[in-house]
Amino acid sequence: MASIFRRLAAAVAAVLLAVGGYQAYRYYHRLVPVGDRRIDPRAEIDPRRGYHLVVWEHEVPLPWDAGAHRKALEEAIAEFRRAWPNIEVTLEVLPWQEGHARLREALAKGTPPDVYGMPLGARKVDAQWQVPVGPYLSKEARDDLLPSAVRALSDADGLWAWPRWVQPRVWVAREDLSPELARARPRWSGEEFAAAVAAVKTGSGAYGLALNPFDPSAFVELMVATTGKNLIGDDGTRAWSVEELARGLEFFRELIRRGLVDSDPDRMARSRLAWFWTRRAAVVAPVNPWLLRHLLTRGGVTGSGQGEEEEPGHLALAVPPPSLSTGRGPGRHPAVVSGYAVFRQQEYRGDDHTRAAMALAEHLSRRMGPWEAARLFAVPAHPSAWDGWRAEAGLPRKELDLLVEWARLAVAPPLADAFANVQEKAIETVLAPQFVKLWDGADPEALAREIAAGVDGLRAMVKQPY
Repeated sequence: MASIFRRLAAAVAAVLLAVGGYQAYRYYHRLVPVGDRRIDPRAEIDPRRGYHLVVWEHEVPLPWDAGAHRKALEEAIAEFRRAWPNIEVTLEVLPWQEGHARLREALAKGTPPDVYGMPLGARKVDAQWQVPVGPYLSKEARDDLLPSAVRALSDADGLWAWPRWVQPRVWVAREDLSPELARARPRWSGEEFAAAVAAVKTGSGAYGLALNPFDPSAFVELMVATTGKNLIGDDGTRAWSVEELARGLEFFRELIRRGLVDSDPDRMARSRLAWFWTRRAAVVAPVNPWLLRHLLTRGGVTGSGQGEEEEPGHLALAVPPPSLSTGRGPGRHPAVVSGYAVFRQQEYRGDDHTRAAMALAEHLSRRMGPWEAARLFAVPAHPSAWDGWRAEAGLPRKELDLLVEWARLAVAPPLADAFANVQEKAIETVLAPQFVKLWDGADPEALAREIAAGVDGLRAMVKQPY
């Protein structure tokens, strides 16, 4: 009898040990490694504990409504605090164009903010401190995210920021110069673009495209639309081949040869907006969010309200950069994807503190995403917010539908901070001085080889991140 009890006790102990081991395995498996920490994403916020979170956010300059962005941020934080009265939040608003130098300094000291807003494009800055967002996403939250936004802010190791909006890069056309320019186009080929602006030149003598040759952004946007890739790929190497570069440069040389852009780069850079408003140019590029608002507002588009796209008097229409791709698929569209990143600190404050920071970042992405998107001609990353965004944006349905379609096709700059920096430097120091040489008669193939060599030289000086 004693031996039976011993065997039974041993069996029970074995079962308990196996269950305990399985539970320990499941617990360990769900922990998120961040530097020398392993964080439990299922840790709960303790309503009896006081928390203090620090948010760094870049202010969105709205010249037509000064101070509105800061006020909206403060209201969003106050709303969060009403739900979590035990969580104090300190907000520090940074200049829009400050960049990430201050964040990098804080990371070097192990003292980054808990939540960091990245309106000019969210990045994976440092995996030793930045906490992946994916383990904190509920199924409902994941299902309510635009797939292109998730794709842009993810790599093999996960999702690195809470997406808030997607801002497609666009050019602007005068609708009244040609029926071909008044069409709502999700995309058009280089041939279609050239034919449309050539018809304008034949009919009215206007230039087809007025651009700033000293800013290669229009070239970059055409290349992304054509290749579906950034200049710098996910592995940090140059993603555009010499042949692809030459083809893109040849497109612009042909526009110059046919008189569809001005042959004087200085004059065109100086006069392009005046030409657009005096019917001497059909399309203007590149266009940032503030110039876009100016063009659409003066062109009679903004403020007309959803569903009033047939209202007469509209002069301007956002159009996609043309694509030189011969494929028949839906294509890709250059865009910026904004988001909120969450960081741990050297003096670690607990898994529940990280959970509180995640809750705040998600709240801000949902609260500020639609508000900012309505003012920056972007699309909220949460489709559940689209009805409210459509009502607040003040754009006709035609433009809103186009923005959504382009946002679905978004290709954002490199996620890795080091590679994004290489791309920015390559555009500024390699593409800019080479692109303008087209107006001096330079050969596209020779320029393509020079660009490739310059970009490769920059990349060789950058260490592999993480």
